[in-house]
Parts: sequence; C-alpha cells; structure tokens
Amino acid sequence: MADDKAVFAHFHRIEPGVRPQGTGGQLDEALEARIADPLFLLARQWQLAEFHGEDGGSPVGCSVSTAAAAVDRFRPGDTGPAVAYPPGVPLDYLVEAGRDPDPADRELPLRAAARAGLRFLGLLGALPAGVRDSVTDQALTKFPLVDAPAEEEPDAGAPADPAGQALAQALLARAPHGGRLARALATGWHPTGLGTADLNAFKQAATAWRAWFAAEHTPPTRSSWVRDRLEHHFAVEAAHGSGRITLTAPEYPGGGAESYHFDIDAEATAPTDPHPATRTLLPTRAAYPGMPAERWWEFEDTTVNLPSVDAGPTDLARLLVVEFANVYGNNHWVVPLDLEVGQVHAVTDLTVVDTFGDRLDLDAAGDEHWSLFRLGTAGTGLPGPAVLPVLPRAAARLEGAAVEEVLFVRDEMANLAWAVERTVQSATGRPRSRADETPAAAPPAPSDVPEALMYQLETAVPYHWIPLVPVPLKPGSAAIRFRRGKMTLPTADGTLQTRARGRLLEPEVPRVYFRDEEIPRSGVTAGRIPATARGHDGRHYSWTGRRARAGQGEGASGLAFDGVLAAKETTG
Repeated sequence: MADDKAVFAHFHRIEPGVRPQGTGGQLDEALEARIADPLFLLARQWQLAEFHGEDGGSPVGCSVSTAAAAVDRFRPGDTGPAVAYPPGVPLDYLVEAGRDPDPADRELPLRAAARAGLRFLGLLGALPAGVRDSVTDQALTKFPLVDAPAEEEPDAGAPADPAGQALAQALLARAPHGGRLARALATGWHPTGLGTADLNAFKQAATAWRAWFAAEHTPPTRSSWVRDRLEHHFAVEAAHGSGRITLTAPEYPGGGAESYHFDIDAEATAPTDPHPATRTLLPTRAAYPGMPAERWWEFEDTTVNLPSVDAGPTDLARLLVVEFANVYGNNHWVVPLDLEVGQVHAVTDLTVVDTFGDRLDLDAAGDEHWSLFRLGTAGTGLPGPAVLPVLPRAAARLEGAAVEEVLFVRDEMANLAWAVERTVQSATGRPRSRADETPAAAPPAPSDVPEALMYQLETAVPYHWIPLVPVPLKPGSAAIRFRRGKMTLPTADGTLQTRARGRLLEPEVPRVYFRDEEIPRSGVTAGRIPATARGHDGRHYSWTGRRARAGQGEGASGLAFDGVLAAKETTG
C-alpha cells in the first residue's frame, strides 16, 4: 500500500579499545594491587605486634602416651552399696531406668501388665487344652488385672480414668496381671491339679517367661532419683593399680550424662601404666565457625560476626570468649586421639616436634586454682587430676512425649508453693490431662436478707494443684522446706480433697518434702519421659526416666481466705 512505511532497527555495540602503550592488554598493573600509602600498612602491622618475632615454630608431629582405668562399679544415690557395672550398658539407662522395689507395681501400666500376662498364657501351648484352660482360670482368679473396687472415703473420690477403666473391663477376663504373676512364680507358685508331665511343661514355660519379663521390666538397679532435690545422684568407680577413682554426679537432671556432670574424689590420682600405649599423631589447627582469618587480606566467614557481640563491663565470660577468638584463636591445635569407651583416661606424656625439629614436653595447663577441661574435686571445687572419663552413652536416643509432668511454682500472694500435676500416666500407658478433673465449684449459699453481703471462707483452686506448705527444715530452724499437703474443696456434691495421682509426688508416701532452694522463683518442671536407644554393642534399651528442667516463672492460684462477696442484684 502507498501509506506503508519502512521501519529499520539500529543496534550499537560498545567494545573496549586496548591501549597499545604502557601495559595495555596486560593484567600486571591490576594484579600489583598498588596502594597510595604503604606506611599505613606498616603502622597497622606495628600495632598488631607483627614485627615482634617469637622464634616459635608450628607443631608438625607429636607423641602421646596414655593410661586408662576401667569403670567397674556403679552406685545409685548418695549412700548404699555399689554394684558391678555391666560392660557396655549405657550410663543413661542405668541412672534413669533404676527403680526401688515396688510391690504394688505402680510403675507398670495396666496395658503393659496385661501384655505380659497374655504372653505367659501364650507360652502354655504345650499343655493339653483342658489343662491349659484350668491354668488360665487359676491365673485370672489369683492375679486379676485390677482389684475389686473398695469403698473410698467420702472426700477422697477422684474422677475416673475413662480410657483406663474401659481397657480394664475389656481385658479383665482375658489376661492376668504380669507383675503379680512374676512375683508369685519367683516364690514357687504353680497351679493345682497338674500331673508330673504337665507340671514340668508349666515350669519350662514359666522359666522362659520369667527370663523375658526380667529383661523387659526388671530395673537394672535401684533408683538414683532424690525426691527432695528433684535430681539424680549417682557415682561410678574405676580401679587402677592399688587405688580407685570415684566420680560422683551430685546434680544430674537427666537427659544424658556428660563428663562435666561429675566431680572426682579428693583421694583420686590419675591412672598410670608401666607400659603405656604410645601413638605418633599429626596435629591440625583448631577451627570453629567465625574464626578470624590468618591472612590480612583474606575474606572471613560472615556466619559469625564477633565484633557485633554485645557485652557490658560485667560480662567477663563473654569478653574472654571474644578476646580468645580474635587474639588467640589461631594459636590452638588439635590432636585426634581414639580412646576406649568405659574407661577413665589420662595423658601420661605428650611430646611435640615443631618445624625447627625441637622436641617439647608439655604438661596439662593450669594449677591448683585454675585449669582447663578438668573435673572439680568433690567438696572443694578445686581442679582435680587431669583425667577424662569416656563412659558408655546411649546412641541415637529417641524420646517420646512426657507421660507425666509436674510444674513446681511459687505463689507469693498465697505464701505457698504448688505442685501442678499437668499430666499423669493413664492405665493405658498414655498421658492424660488432669485439668479436666476439676469438679464444679459449689455456689455460695443465697441469703434471705436482700442485698446482704456474703462471706466466703476460701476461694477454690484447681483440683490438680497440690499445695506445698512451708515448714521448718529442723525444729527451731529458720530455714524451711516444703511439705506436700492437701486441700478440701467445696463442690456441688459436697467436699473433695486434692490429691496427687502421679509417680513424681508419690501419693502412697505419708509425708513428702522438697527443699526450699530446689524450687526457685523461676520454677521447676519435672517429668517422666519414655526413651529408647541402642548401646555400643547394638542392644536395644527402653525405659521411662525422670528429668527436671527450668520452669515457667511464678504462679498465681488465686487462693484467698475470709472474703466478702457483694450481693447479686435481683430483678423484679
């Protein structure tokens, strides 16, 4: 068409032109990194004391000799005899799975007891059908899963465990109680009316079942849990030569024992060996995230920014860490050393060879007042011998939700402390909340006088709040401790006493005390947590351990006495 116009696109490209004179076409000038003020760099080197030569070389090799003492004894608690340490058993399992004798099987949930009883009945397959039915009936009658309901006190009734009651009704006629059955078989019990062949078959089945029950449900040692301290106390011992090393854990909260949980006894000495194991190793420089670069122009990792650490004049520990990282971070070396598990090790000789060929014999750093990586002496806190305990630990430890949890809080307005049972273990083995157990409070009685004030003796508290009453630590002492108490709550159906239901507060013990210093204003949360793990030998371990951790601050129960309530307005 005549109106069409031709459109042309123009493109321009800019290309660098290399100068032929000077260093054109070369990178020499750029790589020289010329600076305008070289004196500035010399001044910076002078400020950092880089001109002060120390005539020191870097380590290129070292020879290490070690001695060890095998751990052979374990003592749960503060007192009592020590028992032999089973080789290879994780220390976490020994400490947290230990229990004191429990004739009432309070630590064995009803589901586990029924499962054990059903396993026993399943092992009776060698008996004839009629004899097997007779043995089953006798076991169900003599070892019932639950006792007949007893008539409770008028004010001691507790809301039922619906899931536990349903499980008990379903299994009552099917399985005997495994814990009671195990105790009876240990005393020689056997059913009546069995012939010689049937009795032998029953004893074989009972022996096999008892071995299984002991492996699954018998605790390895007695309990190391100290109730009034809300922590574990235990000790391990190792023998070397004519002496012994005792390592005591005075404040182990649970969750995994580390070397820093231990104190060493004052009489202990480092193990020695007339023929120590000597190894020649290659040192490597110690490194950590955010470590300052060694070279002046090297770019550093931005993951950790040490100059941005906020520390005040009183934050000495934080200031020391920053100074160590910036000034002495590249002055430390690491020597990898493989050590046997289950022993207390000590370095008897350490010889380092530097780049000049000089051989230097090194001792442990520190003196009687200061040291690094040493255990404190029990009772004094002073540095002990230079030893390193390498104890068996649970590998790949897995934990479930807490089956019981108690929150210890202070209530300054009520001048009390409280043990709040958040959850307790149901008969099914699972946790159940106690917050749903609080009954309906009784309303104040109406007055016949119009607009009259009403008197309230005390306010109600939740049913699962167990009072801890302060009492003297000793007669005539100003120091206090807390005693577990009870409260009588008015309900719509009468009165009801608050009572502990879990294992941590031990309701079967008449008097339970807790130390005043163990319940700070921040509170303490104690719980029973199921755990499973494998040992270094591949064996499987399962247990429910007790653990304490920091709380959530103070609590307010709202408890008040001698209150006056305003009369409710009436409408005509």
